Amino acid sequence: MTTKDQRPRRRIAVAIIAGLASAGISTASAASLGGITSTSYGADVGVTASCDTDGINVAYTNTYDATLGRYQTTTVNVSGIAAACASKTLTLTLKDAGGAAIGTGTVASISGTTAAVALTAPGSNASAVTGTAIVITG
Repeated sequence: MTTKDQRPRRRIAVAIIAGLASAGISTASAASLGGITSTSYGADVGVTASCDTDGINVAYTNTYDATLGRYQTTTVNVSGIAAACASKTLTLTLKDAGGAAIGTGTVASISGTTAAVALTAPGSNASAVTGTAIVITG
């Protein structure tokens, strides 16, 4: 082989070594974040126990808004919440067909097995609601 034939191979070898070194640095950086604990953030994988494992039900309260000329979802009634979720915070987000958030509401402390979640004013266009995301924390 001539020196001219070895140059492309050297470039490829250098690129591969640089890529591996970069991957090693990225992995080391993520590993040094320290993991997830109750008082800090980090990079880790863990299992979080749920206070409600059998699901919940939602029902929408829609009110006609004469100014907008349409029905608005103003409240979402959540039922079937497990007793283990009592005093936890429930955050609800309404989604449209594209997955965008179109309404939100929070109940600061769940009391009992139901919660009425009032949405931020003026509510959400009822015909645009295609899904609901609920997170219970605390």
